Amino acid sequence: MQKYIEMSSAKRNDPNYIQLNTDVRKEIGLKFKAICSLKELSLGEGLEQAIILWIEKEKDVTL
Repeated sequence: MQKYIEMSSAKRNDPNYIQLNTDVRKEIGLKFKAICSLKELSLGEGLEQAIILWIEKEKDVTL
């Protein structure tokens, strides 16, 4: 647990990272946490992977 706290603090102070806060349906959140745990990923790592896949899927959207 200490390693996770140190990494989170380091990322929080890194200008290459931003913090995203949101609410999701309970069912989705619980499944997401379970899958991250089974894959030994932090929630941030899992969310980053999910966002990358979503962005790639939406590549035709003009920013």
